[in-house]
Amino acid sequence: MNTQLPDTVSFSGHETFTLRSNWLKKAFDLLKETPDLFRCQDAFVRLGVGKNMAQAIRFWATATRLFRRTENGNLEPTRLGEELLADNGWDPFLVTATSHWLIHYQITSRPNMTFTWYYTFNILKRGEFTIHSLSEKISEYLVQIDRKKPSKTTLERDIDCMIRCYTRPSTTQPTFAEDALHCPLNDLYLVQTLSDQTGTHYYLTSGSQPSLPDALVAFAALEQARYLKRHTLTFNELAYGERSPGRIFRLDEDSLLSRLFQFEELTNGQATYSDSGGIRQIMWRTIDDPELDWSLLRIAFSRETTYA
Repeated sequence: MNTQLPDTVSFSGHETFTLRSNWLKKAFDLLKETPDLFRCQDAFVRLGVGKNMAQAIRFWATATRLFRRTENGNLEPTRLGEELLADNGWDPFLVTATSHWLIHYQITSRPNMTFTWYYTFNILKRGEFTIHSLSEKISEYLVQIDRKKPSKTTLERDIDCMIRCYTRPSTTQPTFAEDALHCPLNDLYLVQTLSDQTGTHYYLTSGSQPSLPDALVAFAALEQARYLKRHTLTFNELAYGERSPGRIFRLDEDSLLSRLFQFEELTNGQATYSDSGGIRQIMWRTIDDPELDWSLLRIAFSRETTYA
């Protein structure tokens, strides 16, 4: 049983709104001018959205870990937020595949604010579900790990919001301008929908993920090593373990293996792949150097792919 989950996990805060493509840059720019933006009565006016949507922007700002709460209750950009969203940042308007994969990783690799996302991409077996079946599985899991369950309605709304993050809306006539902006995670095509006489079913799709940079896979593997507090990770752990690049990025085994071969060059020798005695593994010289993270992210964005 996993003992590293936080004492409390959340299933709300997004007000059922998916992340929109312009929200994080909008929040970044306004917070530079008004650090207490989200404590202002007219925050929604300044953001140009409704009140509930303003709360959703605040939620996604912290759920993506591009912003953090300060001691006085304000929000401020993290270093990652600065590197990504500044006018001269890696991708301030989030138009590249690299940004979309990174945001997906940020949301799905931490369970506290977005537990439904975490469970779906790290723990759910076989990757097939309905809203009802996933709700039951999450509820059962929360009982097993002795965490408080949300109401059935709250949990199913959270699951619905997650699904809409990864699937395009069917309507072509949005009610509001903000509704015309799709979630950046749509472009990853990680959730497939199938409707038949039994209802609507969802599937997590796996594959080679050609738009996913090797350096971002290495970044996720390094974070997993830190999570496990070990310098050596087996191939199975990298493919199927919690917070692993294989599970979070939905990489098939052959594609993951081919990417592991690139780690030594990407990390300048800090990570090496070995296959000795039938044991395939990645070995890190150090997992404590924070600059290795930034080196890998810079490499990932230097080879970014812009969607057509």
